[in-house]
Amino acid sequence: MLFSDMGGIDIEEVAETHPDHVGRRHFSNLLPISDFAAKECIASVGVTGSRLNRLTPILTRLARLFVERDMTLAEINPLCELEDGTFVALDAHMDMENEARPRQKALLHELGVGHEETRQAREATEFELAGEAVDAQDHRGVAGNVTEFDGDLGLVIGAGGGSLTLFDAVRKYGGKPANYCEIGGNPSVEKACGLAKLVLSKPGVDKIAVMMSIVSNTRVDIVARGVIKACLELNMDPAEKISIFRIPGAWEEEGFKILDHYGVRYADRTTSMHEAAKLAVEAS
Repeated sequence: MLFSDMGGIDIEEVAETHPDHVGRRHFSNLLPISDFAAKECIASVGVTGSRLNRLTPILTRLARLFVERDMTLAEINPLCELEDGTFVALDAHMDMENEARPRQKALLHELGVGHEETRQAREATEFELAGEAVDAQDHRGVAGNVTEFDGDLGLVIGAGGGSLTLFDAVRKYGGKPANYCEIGGNPSVEKACGLAKLVLSKPGVDKIAVMMSIVSNTRVDIVARGVIKACLELNMDPAEKISIFRIPGAWEEEGFKILDHYGVRYADRTTSMHEAAKLAVEAS
């Protein structure tokens, strides 16, 4: 739970330059949310009296809405104080868990949001649409869910939430990701190749890192064949373009033999995902 009495859209900047103007409190998504947590959060930035009493139920209801409607974000900005002392929410932003759509069907219908509609903050880029096309090639596994960024290190990463951890690990060590994506669940060689080729062809990409965070049933040899095939079809040297290959899983030895043949640096499961991300950044 966050509350700030300073205007602006960049809460991170406010928190860094004026930390005393950002109140923070934790609340449970299992236990009932009390007014006290919201009141304490608002009061921590110096708001008192009638303002505090009027703001508290607003923040409390927002927190309850966050939990009841399966939100990942529920934000009011700006919150305007009128001359008579009342407060009005001038704008709000809400993000809902995609998996919550069946539970929130009535609300989405009331808002006029279609079954497949996402209402994303921006339109998908050509790069992201191309990633969807790769994933739609066949039903086997996942090789898509692409989001475009402006860095120079291409990522072919997987393991669900682990792929987000890998993305963050790359940034932690100073890397600038060119994209986010997901690969796993035994995609075909062609899908793995298509995803790698898409990332390698992105302007500004110098190298790619192929990583998964957990030991899974995804066949290492299939992913290895796919990314090497992408390099060769683009007339690129796999040893030069693949900064690190770190996928622990099924058919590891077969995959390592393929990577050895092309001189690609790889890491086995004894190398942590953070170490692999660091190696990828250093190589790029």
